[in-house]
Amino acid sequence: MKTLQARLIALAVILCGASAAPPTLAQTAASPAVNNWAELRAALASCWTVPADTEGSQIAFRFGLNKTGGMRGPPLVTSRQLKGDQEARKRFEDAAFEALSRCFPMRITPAFGAILGESPIRLRLVNTPPTAAYQINNNITIFAPR
Repeated sequence: MKTLQARLIALAVILCGASAAPPTLAQTAASPAVNNWAELRAALASCWTVPADTEGSQIAFRFGLNKTGGMRGPPLVTSRQLKGDQEARKRFEDAAFEALSRCFPMRITPAFGAILGESPIRLRLVNTPPTAAYQINNNITIFAPR
């Protein structure tokens, strides 16, 4: 039950843009605003910390962003394949939700914001060796660094 409560609080922070946590790289005024899909991928990758002993795990989300870089609702988990013991599986899933919480809202340019407002994001966080991935615009796969 505590995990569910923690996730609901994290989602509320994402949705409301609460500033209780320190700003992320993507949110700070010193960092440039995201202006295209490649920059969005890089910003998302910078928010994800891959937990140890979770090799082979992956999780996929679908969510929308508004034109100002905030989430339009809670992210939907569309698939998950979690490896390892129960604790490792929990760490991987928690790290994925924390990455979203750290990344959004995100500073974006008005021009890219107009595109984001019309495009659902499909994000996969994967802890496997990199392979060819479908990386066209809003289909984003982030592989764990090797």
